[in-house]
Amino acid sequence: MTTTSRSESMNLFFDEYVKASTGLKEFIENSQKALDSQYLREVQADFDTEYKEMRLFSNSSMEIHASKIYTKEMFKRFQKEFQKSQSFVVKSMKGCGDYLSKMYLVEKSTLPEINRRNFFLKVSIDGSYSCTCKKFEHSGMICRHMIRYLNKKQKTMIPPDLVTMRWTINGNKVAGPLPCTPRMLGNVVESQTARYSGLCKAFQGLSVIGSCSVPRYNYLMSVIKRENEYVIKSFPGEEREKKINEDYESDEEDDPLLDPPRSQTKGRPKAGRFKRGIETSSSNKQFRKCSFCGAREEGHDRRNCPSRLLGKKGKN
Repeated sequence: MTTTSRSESMNLFFDEYVKASTGLKEFIENSQKALDSQYLREVQADFDTEYKEMRLFSNSSMEIHASKIYTKEMFKRFQKEFQKSQSFVVKSMKGCGDYLSKMYLVEKSTLPEINRRNFFLKVSIDGSYSCTCKKFEHSGMICRHMIRYLNKKQKTMIPPDLVTMRWTINGNKVAGPLPCTPRMLGNVVESQTARYSGLCKAFQGLSVIGSCSVPRYNYLMSVIKRENEYVIKSFPGEEREKKINEDYESDEEDDPLLDPPRSQTKGRPKAGRFKRGIETSSSNKQFRKCSFCGAREEGHDRRNCPSRLLGKKGKN
């Protein structure tokens, strides 16, 4: 993984917890939350790897070997490389190597010869491999060109030199778990959130152990139920809502309830000031003009104009 990709992944990891407007105190608290979240994801990934079955796409011995050594997520990446390796061919390059190594040409057979991109694989006598794609050096995952070469040589297992320890099932056992300790103030955790987080982490590991068999599950459920009743009776604690209500002191004189400030709403602003109903119903209102006699009166128009009606009666 290059330096640029590492910085981008680190920025994506902290974008959920840290913003440009975050203060120093909030930054430290959110950083602790990010580490706690990462710790829980690591525990969940270890549980999925150890107790969930890997889905195989073929009966290849190399894929079966990869399912036993890689974690669940890295095994999915291996399967993608394994599937794409089937479309490549390996050709020996005579005269290009030396007495300590051999060179091989790896190209994609499904493309026309003009559009093919050539990759060169170097195999040393001591068992080391090197490919010009540099995928193994960047990510630690074996590339499709190496997989194709191993299939051609009818290898049933991935060489140990091509397996990165951090992507294996036993990687955390060898390197140690992710260090994560709750913030302590003397012998007491300082906040309820930190206490809750610490208990969740402790019970997360206990749940992994207890879910292995039915007797373990039944025993732990009985212990949790018994200890739950003991803690409630022996250590009575106040509810958070009660404590908040006790700390709150109301003023003797109630403050007057004022109207909220008027905010600008969507749409085109009205021209002029807002008129009340009394103003809109005043006598200064302009009525429609009668197209027959030209008068402006309320309820007067061409249909009920007296002059027009009298004219019709005179004709009759």
